[in-house]
Amino acid sequence: MEWGYALREAPASEETALEDTASKDTASKDADGLTFDVDLPSDSPWFDGHFPGAPILPGIAQLSMAADAAGRMIGVAGRVSAIRRARFRQVIRPGDRVRVSVVRREAGAGQWLFKVWANEEIACSGTLSIRIASINGRIASMSADKDPINLRVAEVMINEIKLEDVTAETFDPDLDLVDEVGIDSMDLATVALVLQDEYGIRIDEDDYPKLTTIRKIGDYIRGRLAA
Repeated sequence: MEWGYALREAPASEETALEDTASKDTASKDADGLTFDVDLPSDSPWFDGHFPGAPILPGIAQLSMAADAAGRMIGVAGRVSAIRRARFRQVIRPGDRVRVSVVRREAGAGQWLFKVWANEEIACSGTLSIRIASINGRIASMSADKDPINLRVAEVMINEIKLEDVTAETFDPDLDLVDEVGIDSMDLATVALVLQDEYGIRIDEDDYPKLTTIRKIGDYIRGRLAA
């Protein structure tokens, strides 16, 4: 697909600091983040229709750049599942020097702080949640798991949070749901409500931090059913 731009890793000497209340990391590989310069030609299709005679880069293009940069860091395919605290501060025009920085939040691999810069001024910032569609084949590496509760948990997870390219039978039950799949607390709460109703059990909110994989959720349900 033609994205209308290209990302180039910025020289280490020119890396841009990301300052945020949730993180003071520098966007560098060592700090679990990265900075890219953006090659954005004046005839990029992103400028088409935005706006004739006075073209500017639309916000969706800036978010796409941030998501692309996060994907480069993760190294696998993924999709944006949520955008939080997005702020658009200035317009980006053809010829502007554009840079995008991403830093992984401590809360999990699926959460990314980002900033898009234009001529060394912040144009856009916020937090992206990236949900991983496939993880270098791991998502299908445990297809031998036939436990019915694990399979049902996987099925609910897939349906409720709209995971792609995976089935209950091929979902690796030992994948970390936060760090490797990219779900957040709201996703887990949604899944927990469905499972509570289906199995007639209570899933305590205080136990959510323990429910980090499909297998652990299945074990939790079995423990509740046996109590």
